[in-house]
Amino acid sequence: MALPQNLRGVVFMLLSGLTFVFNDSLMKLSMAELPPYEVLVLRGTAGVFFAIALLSYNGELKITRDMISRSVVLRALLECVAILTYIIALAHAPIGDVTAIFQTTPLLVILGMIVIHRERASPARIGLVILGFLGALLVAQPGQGTVSPLVMLAFVTALFAALRDLAARQISARIPALVSTLFLILTVLMGAIVCGLLFEHWLMPPLYIFALTFGAGLFMMLGHHFTLLAYRNAAAQTIAPFYYSFMVFAVIFGALIFGDVPNLIGICGMLIIVASGLAILTLDKTKAVA
Repeated sequence: MALPQNLRGVVFMLLSGLTFVFNDSLMKLSMAELPPYEVLVLRGTAGVFFAIALLSYNGELKITRDMISRSVVLRALLECVAILTYIIALAHAPIGDVTAIFQTTPLLVILGMIVIHRERASPARIGLVILGFLGALLVAQPGQGTVSPLVMLAFVTALFAALRDLAARQISARIPALVSTLFLILTVLMGAIVCGLLFEHWLMPPLYIFALTFGAGLFMMLGHHFTLLAYRNAAAQTIAPFYYSFMVFAVIFGALIFGDVPNLIGICGMLIIVASGLAILTLDKTKAVA
């Protein structure tokens, strides 16, 4: 029996969260043996392979010059900065904490729409955005010495990811999503190579690390693909609450694989981030009905 379209969208969003956390877990395991940017290069190489394979399967491999628009380039550059900071935070902090802070990205997108695009927002909406940021600070707990201070880089990641999402809104629908994703992966790969050569001493990876990073590249591509399918099968407001499944999966994987269990303050911060995001969604639904 076929699932209703909205339910398929929810399932795809849950699969997206699960595959992205699989990707992060494999990356974190790999970084126990290799420097972060070297791991990112290996993952990016696998990602390019899978992207080209999927483009070929979809008959979209013919890429023209007009597909590489200004918005596509800007999105790729912003993603590059986001990933280059994220990988350092992930290497030195619990996966659940890093993911929780990254979950403030939708809140930053709302703030960006207010500041950059002059979108009107009610005091309640602005207050909920601020509440989400406070929740992220409870997760990071700066100055308490409970986690690596490098977890604060996750805030930089969230900021540039939000700017990336704002840039993505300007990309023409005529440009295949996977073409934009391939250009993004290539840009991140080039950035990782430059940073690796400047700041790291690369090592010969053991064979199992090749397998881990190859798997990470596969899960990264599946994550992007499931996200696209989610938005094609259901309205954004229907699947938006399930965006926070990333955080749930990350906490579970962090506890089971790495033994990282968040403290009570961190758990409260995570719940505040989720609550603020869902409250904003409720406000938007109420406004749409009115």
